[in-house]
Amino acid sequence: MYGTPLLVYCRETILARARAYRRVDPEALVVYGTKAFPNVALLRLLAAEGLGADVSTSGELEFALRAGIQGERILFHGNNKSDDELRAAAEAGAFVVIDALDEVARAKVAGVRRVLVRVTPGIEAETHRAIQTAHAESKFGLVADDALAAVRDALASGLDVAGLHVHIGSQLTQSAESLLAVERLANVAAHCQQELGWAPRLFDLGGGLAVSHSLSERVPQPEEFARELLSRLRAHWTEPARVIFEPGRSLVGQAGLTLYRVGVVKRTTGVAYAAIDGGMSDNPRPQLYGSRYEALLANRADETPVATFRIAGKHCESGDVLIESVELPEPRRDDVLAVPATGAYTLAMASNYNGVARPAAVLVADGNAELIRRRESLDDLLAFETT
Repeated sequence: MYGTPLLVYCRETILARARAYRRVDPEALVVYGTKAFPNVALLRLLAAEGLGADVSTSGELEFALRAGIQGERILFHGNNKSDDELRAAAEAGAFVVIDALDEVARAKVAGVRRVLVRVTPGIEAETHRAIQTAHAESKFGLVADDALAAVRDALASGLDVAGLHVHIGSQLTQSAESLLAVERLANVAAHCQQELGWAPRLFDLGGGLAVSHSLSERVPQPEEFARELLSRLRAHWTEPARVIFEPGRSLVGQAGLTLYRVGVVKRTTGVAYAAIDGGMSDNPRPQLYGSRYEALLANRADETPVATFRIAGKHCESGDVLIESVELPEPRRDDVLAVPATGAYTLAMASNYNGVARPAAVLVADGNAELIRRRESLDDLLAFETT
């Protein structure tokens, strides 16, 4: 009915993970990291659970607004916000996360009312370099002294400085660096209180928790991770303050799997290939971050694996390999290959390379499937051509 490739989301898994964050602190504001997969239906589902949205562009903001999320539950991020984006955030009534010193004055001119200040704590998270966001050379946020200056300038300009923000990276497989970031955030808050007489009423502790993409990966569970962060904050900051969590991948990553149709199966010297009808255009993470995935033949899941296969995409690139090595029964043309844990940063980062249309997405629950993103057509691909 929906064709392949197809991204399939489990409604109950998404809800269970959202509720896990909410259980940690019912007063906390949990905002979905929209960049993991911007989709109005998913945002509406999460909004019904009391979640908001973390956005970083006008496009992501529009997704949140069309899902009915109110401004007080939207955080607008970005290391290089345009004036138009600041005005859009102001019109929506969103919190703006100040990421540069000059942003204070620009936010004021744009009509922004409430802001957080993003602190760069100088921590190299144990993750791929491209998704570290808090090390000394990061393009995101402000070092401690500049963060204090931003708070001072924002207060002087009449902005409502609600609190401080920190986020150290994505696909975090341990909590140690995040806990250290919380301590350093609390230290910045203490300096602001001492020098400016200002104390935050909001602490945004970020997100970035990993999900397991392969059987060998072990990561903390959402409730465990969030509870540790909250406990560390309470140990270092005893005054009343509300907490914000920004999960993205950990809400939707394991809730999604991608279905592909097997095409060519062939052997070269030392390598057996099974080619699929997708690849780097619908999931570029293996090429960008060296991500590893598992797979099974969904229509023959009860059969015993007989050999190791390399899962190749259909694109004209030798590097278009989705999985380097996976044990499978002997694949046959038209078998359905299921790749779990593809719900985050796959379709969100998809392209039309080689003129390939992006796949559809469905949300499944109680034996029913709801189309939440239609498959692109060739007409969609050509819609922007001028001749």
